[in-house]
Amino acid sequence: MIQRIDIAKKMADYNLMSVVRADPERTLEIAKACYDGGVKMIEISFTVPTAIESIELVKKELPDVIICAGTVLDPTTARLAVLHGADAILSPQFDADVAKITNLYQIPYCPGCHTVTEMTTALKAGASYIKFFPGSAVDGPKLIKTAVTPTPFMPILASGGINFDNFYDFLDAGADITCFGGLLANGDAKTITEHASKLNEMLKTYRETH
Repeated sequence: MIQRIDIAKKMADYNLMSVVRADPERTLEIAKACYDGGVKMIEISFTVPTAIESIELVKKELPDVIICAGTVLDPTTARLAVLHGADAILSPQFDADVAKITNLYQIPYCPGCHTVTEMTTALKAGASYIKFFPGSAVDGPKLIKTAVTPTPFMPILASGGINFDNFYDFLDAGADITCFGGLLANGDAKTITEHASKLNEMLKTYRETH
């Protein structure tokens, strides 16, 4: 088994990801609520100083969940995240040294890019997915469609501004992975589980009809 390929494929199969910025206890609560609703991917952001503790806790309690270390800006943070259990590395920007670390440990790297030049540079460096972020600041689906016109082979992770109303628009545009902050991270556990279940049903319906 080639680890990076296996994880990257699971990420696309799961599609749905919760984006979490919280302390370890709240992060685990969110992860369990998402899991109960069928969402098996979580981004744990390194904007929170307890990110490593959160990664370790979720990995221990929910070993089936794919844990993505988010907002990773440098190779040192990337290596620490991997050594403490992260299955993939996400970043708002592309960094060649982070790409080298993820290549070394054979896990997916998903850097944020905004131009076709950045995107193709990241792909050449081994990126598994190109992160389109923030989708809320621009017309996410339109940007994706425009970027993939000259590069239809591009694997896409969309993050920011995705909700029930525009979820299908992002899928139509070609998003292989969709990330949710509000819907899958805010509110009590019951609400998060309900949202996760609804998104899973929507994804299932979409896949059955396309």
